[in-house]
Amino acid sequence: MNEQGLIDKLPRERFIEKLPRALPGLLLIVATTVAIRLWVEPWMANAVVFEQKGWLVKVTHLNYILLGIIMGMAYRNVIFGGKLPAVFADGFRLSRLFIKTGIILLGSLYTVQAIVKLGAMAIFLIGGFVILSIVMVLWLGKVFRMERSMTGVMANACSICGVSAAVATAPAVEAKPAHVAYAIATILGFGILTMFISPFLGHALGLNDLQYGAWVGTGILNSGQVLAACLAFNPNVAPGTAVSVGEIWNIMRVISIPFAVFIVTVWYWAGHDNPQRQQKTLTALLVEKFPVFVLGFLGMVLLTSIGAFGDVGIKGGPPASATIKMIRDWMQWIFGIGLVGLGGYIDLKELSQAGGAPFKVGILVGVTKYVLALIVVLVIRDYLIEI
Repeated sequence: MNEQGLIDKLPRERFIEKLPRALPGLLLIVATTVAIRLWVEPWMANAVVFEQKGWLVKVTHLNYILLGIIMGMAYRNVIFGGKLPAVFADGFRLSRLFIKTGIILLGSLYTVQAIVKLGAMAIFLIGGFVILSIVMVLWLGKVFRMERSMTGVMANACSICGVSAAVATAPAVEAKPAHVAYAIATILGFGILTMFISPFLGHALGLNDLQYGAWVGTGILNSGQVLAACLAFNPNVAPGTAVSVGEIWNIMRVISIPFAVFIVTVWYWAGHDNPQRQQKTLTALLVEKFPVFVLGFLGMVLLTSIGAFGDVGIKGGPPASATIKMIRDWMQWIFGIGLVGLGGYIDLKELSQAGGAPFKVGILVGVTKYVLALIVVLVIRDYLIEI
């Protein structure tokens, strides 16, 4: 069963009621993150291999982010034999909250003026890639004769942010649980590959943080994997680093979820046997599907813009305040914890079962988007706007 399916089966309890059951899993994740950051990563940086100090870091580009994901995957697929024990499952499930909390805190890297400055170029590129991906999936769905509802789910899963978009689209196109599971497995499988190879490609091509962040923020399909790929390239959290660039581009893509759901819903019912069926308006979808954590992110941007936390530390300006530095230190720990949990939900056996037409469509669109985003960034690399 996919991650969202597990979440949906949870009783609708308040956070405080879930916390006691989640503590064992959270403690395991936190202990893993502490061990990696305080002992494993420093050891790798100083270990001498082939007479080179730090060879393990310089050549493999492994840092606490990738090590955490690998350890989370090892817990599920090796140590626990493919399934998280019940005692740890709630903690790993709750770790998703850390990723969204970290993204909210990322708002402290930006000001309203900086985001407006980014403006038209990011909107044009993100919008273009979202529309291109949707059109490509709808066409390939017809070529491979996929079910219409399966095609609808895949269209938004491939164009926006994987899991969230697939789950948001499913009810609107009458998708079966199996359709959502196939879409998520395909997207996560491709995303895992890009999450690990992107840092190597970025370093090999000599991309800077701005270019790399724009590339993966556009080309990688899933939000959590964009975050992981950016931090794997450069684990520092500050204005202008890979994570600050990649996530602002990714946030713009996430905001488009309700609009994409509306477009795909209109397409689905236009070709349905009962096209007159009453459907939700765009306004209703905006209220229902808009990702709430984005509001928290925008709230942090506003607070940063009015100086609530002191100077931001944007390049060319005053250094970051002590409060901002503390928030960024928190973010590194929060992201580390959240991404160990993410690794714990990568089920290699489940991913290996994804196949058939959805797999072919997902791979074709994913590779096209990933490669084309890189080409576009390389072409416009001197015109990208730094914020």
